[in-house]
Amino acid sequence: MRDGVASGPETLVRDVLQGLAEGRFVPGQRLIEPDLMARYGLGRSTVREGLGRLAASGIVVQMPHRGAQIRLLSRRAATDVLRVTEPLLGLAARQAAEAVAAGIDPAPLVEALHAYDAAPPGERPRARGRYYRALTQLAGNAELERLLPMLQVHLIRAQLRLNRPAGGAARKALVSAVARGAPDAAEAEARSYIRALIAALPGLPDSAFAPE
Repeated sequence: MRDGVASGPETLVRDVLQGLAEGRFVPGQRLIEPDLMARYGLGRSTVREGLGRLAASGIVVQMPHRGAQIRLLSRRAATDVLRVTEPLLGLAARQAAEAVAAGIDPAPLVEALHAYDAAPPGERPRARGRYYRALTQLAGNAELERLLPMLQVHLIRAQLRLNRPAGGAARKALVSAVARGAPDAAEAEARSYIRALIAALPGLPDSAFAPE
């Protein structure tokens, strides 16, 4: 990142993540270097650096002689990711509510929620990112800000695009609890939605997942 402008590798990484959210990229899809070079106007070394960053974050797998592919999670891997996400997101909600109880204004989180709910489909990935950043920033925990974006929740969201429980009501309940300064309720709301996702996984078709 230079002077607020994303570098070539960062441009590739951001667009792949946004494309996962929008359905332009899907888990299991191959990422062919010449195609990426032409699409983004980048050199081969820059594309490889971007793919390396995606691989380091668990979004892409790089296979000898086959190139890069967006990771398709197995049912067990998806469950494990969500089991790790549940306590971390719950902690973020709890600490955000504690901050409000201590006098911090929850307005940025409330505004981010409203923007997320009102965003058209093409803007929802950015609005979602702003919402979760507002939550972790209100929590004031630098480790949560570092760890939560590293989880492969965007892969699960992409794989379960048509099958996951609606999250709007859960977000509103979470933000309402945070805005009241109610840590127990905020954590419970955050964790309950993730538990609903975990509970939905066994009933989904095998075609939604990689083989175990």
